Amino acid sequence: MTKYKIKLNGLKDGSYKKSFVIGDKFFEAFPTTEIKCVDIEAKTTLDIEKKKMELLIDVNGIVKNIPCDLCTDKINIPISHKTNFIIKKSEKSDFFDDNIIYINDNDKEIDLNKILHEMIVLAFPKKRQHKLNSVNGGECDKEMINLIDKFSTVESPKMDPRWEALKSIKIK
Repeated sequence: MTKYKIKLNGLKDGSYKKSFVIGDKFFEAFPTTEIKCVDIEAKTTLDIEKKKMELLIDVNGIVKNIPCDLCTDKINIPISHKTNFIIKKSEKSDFFDDNIIYINDNDKEIDLNKILHEMIVLAFPKKRQHKLNSVNGGECDKEMINLIDKFSTVESPKMDPRWEALKSIKIK
């Protein structure tokens, strides 16, 4: 995945913009994630001023074919995430910490693979379901919801008999 890199050598003070299209092949390198099918664009802006470098990454797009948490129907989830990074020179390179990317003096480019992956995963919501009261028919599968309701059993919590005995005590 060499196409998710920003070149650093030969850049003068100024602002440099670059866009990356992230597709399904990107996530083949990250087999542990449930995200497999995407249509995402990452826009980057590298600002250089007097040897100080800042990188803004704006990720927008759709994660496709994710099962709804309620009815298991496949849905598309929009994601959006923007992060600002400071680029610092260090003896240790090729890692980032919070919003700081460390590079070596000899590095000629920044590899954004891990950073983009982390940004997409963090922008992905924990709860995934159809929009409530959706106008364009994006509601949960009613047949599946009825089946879940039919076969799920809700047990009321049984009270410990010791606590039951305390209910009979009245304060005067």
